[in-house]
Amino acid sequence: MTVYGQQGRITSGGFSMERSEAKTSVLVAAQTEKTAVQIRNILPAGFGRVSFTDSLTAARQKLAEEPMDMLIVFLPLKDCTGLDAVVDLQMKYPMMGILLLVRSEGYEQTVYRVQDAGIMVLERPISTMTFQQTLNIMNTMRKRVAALSRENDKLRKKLDDERYISRAKGLLIEKGLMTEQEAHRYLEKQAMDNAISKKEIALRVIRDSGRIVTSVKS
Repeated sequence: MTVYGQQGRITSGGFSMERSEAKTSVLVAAQTEKTAVQIRNILPAGFGRVSFTDSLTAARQKLAEEPMDMLIVFLPLKDCTGLDAVVDLQMKYPMMGILLLVRSEGYEQTVYRVQDAGIMVLERPISTMTFQQTLNIMNTMRKRVAALSRENDKLRKKLDDERYISRAKGLLIEKGLMTEQEAHRYLEKQAMDNAISKKEIALRVIRDSGRIVTSVKS
């Protein structure tokens, strides 16, 4: 059986929903498929591929196979008596935004338990506007954190490359009797002639000098 939503469909066989125009992937964990459809139908614009699981165990398996941008958990779930499993998922997938939808009687305790992990909590019942605004804010923050993480990775790689290049320059000056400018030109020319990076040439220079290089990431 296929249940059609307002802007897509959810297939009970594969538990997957699609919105071709959107980009942000979402995993909905809820006890029933009907709840997942309701959540899916009020997702804000810009949210796309949506999958459904009925337990955190299944969600964990799904995420291991296919990373998602957002996880929306409609509590309680059949296999979730505590919140440790949700916190564990956030720690394992720090770039994924997690939103918990909880009953009013458990709201304050849930916030207390998960707020330090960066997990958002909304109290049910909730208006569509509040739900959409919360998801949009979470998605914006998630993208900013991901962008900062990529920039940090680039910076770390650049600093790592410069460390080996500087060491190779020092060896060329020491053993090859070159000036700093000559050593710089030598590394650039070798990299160009061999169509490889300056870091790779630097590592060759270091190895040829008899120095041992460990823990090198290309």
